[in-house]
Amino acid sequence: MISLRRQLWRSGVLVVVLLSLVFWGAGRWAMHDGVVTLIGSRLQHDAETLVSALDWSTGRLVFDEHVLAGPYLQPRSGHYYVVRVDERRFQSRSLWDEDLPLRPLRSGEVETAVVAGPGGKLVLLRQAAYRKQGHLIWAVVAEDIEPLEEAMERLDLVFVVITLLAALILLLLQRWHIRRALRPLAGVRRQLDELAEGGRECIDQPVPEEIQPLIDALNRMVRSLHQRLQRSRNGLGDMAHALKTPLNLLMQDIASVAPDALRERLKGQASRIGEIVERELRRARIAGSGPTGEQWQPGSDLQDLVEVLGRIHEQVAIELVVPETLRELPLDREDMLELVGNLLDNACKWAASRAVLRLSIEQGSFLPVIEDDGPGVPGPQRERLLERGRRLDERVEGHGLGLSIVREIVDSYDGRLELDDSELGGLRVVVRLPF
Repeated sequence: MISLRRQLWRSGVLVVVLLSLVFWGAGRWAMHDGVVTLIGSRLQHDAETLVSALDWSTGRLVFDEHVLAGPYLQPRSGHYYVVRVDERRFQSRSLWDEDLPLRPLRSGEVETAVVAGPGGKLVLLRQAAYRKQGHLIWAVVAEDIEPLEEAMERLDLVFVVITLLAALILLLLQRWHIRRALRPLAGVRRQLDELAEGGRECIDQPVPEEIQPLIDALNRMVRSLHQRLQRSRNGLGDMAHALKTPLNLLMQDIASVAPDALRERLKGQASRIGEIVERELRRARIAGSGPTGEQWQPGSDLQDLVEVLGRIHEQVAIELVVPETLRELPLDREDMLELVGNLLDNACKWAASRAVLRLSIEQGSFLPVIEDDGPGVPGPQRERLLERGRRLDERVEGHGLGLSIVREIVDSYDGRLELDDSELGGLRVVVRLPF
């Protein structure tokens, strides 16, 4: 099983480790670069001082070796210099019998490097070439940096310890934040258990915004299931009510009529019961066996619906108009098949020869439009069609439940149901369902 907490923890550890390594490397480089820059600037100053100590005013070259006193006069003090003017060479007493690695340079060139100096110790060496009064001058200055390297290693160790402590604190904070972020999911799980036991109707646990769409989808599905259950209960009640009168008549006929007449009456009432049962079976065939909450695919689902109704109403040509772009809608499949199926079934019952179903999307709403070429319904009588069990013409089979069921589905989606005159001559039904 995939653990979201474990994945977040691993990702966080990886990020913290990488950031710690980058922070440590950048800090170490910055410290080393700062030390080299500081020593290099001091060596540059010493080199310029040495060049200024060269004097040709008496007609011959004179070099004042005391211009840089102190450590440059102490043997192997860690501070060294070499000055070459043409073929002459001057060096600090600190070099004693040692030498510095030199490389010929052109006038104006400067080179700085860490090399092995006297006694094999590391030194930062700066050499530069100057031209003064027509003479080429090489000034080489070096300083022992091993004490600084040792100090930097100690500082580096301290820096590593600080970095590890900071990384540990970040990991602990991240673990705390992960637990805090996932804490609402425990509340969601408890509410789901209560929902399954019938203790609540929806999930109202505050959750992060990334999880809120999932909670909204769950609430929509639960609401759809509740509404479907209520419609099923209403349908069963309507069926029981519709069966009550024919059954009562059957009982009366059995007790009161002659045998010959009884046979015909029983046949008639049984036929009415059969019609009611057949109607409910037809609704089941139209709805199909799609799972709860499945999104509706009008193109494929409506083809099956039209085939079923075409076999039932063979005298009516059913025209289906579905745009190619209308492939899948975030609406419950069973709800939509029941809604469209009832409306189209009603249109086929009243149509003379033609019924049309058009689907479209307009301003964020789904619009199914059903028309027929039947006799139509006068304006004052249209609202009566939406009342449960109301029928305007008893000559057409059915028990007046279809449009009222449609009205319940439309209301559950906060939609609108409009009845109007059709250009075909019959009734035009327009449904607007926002999604």
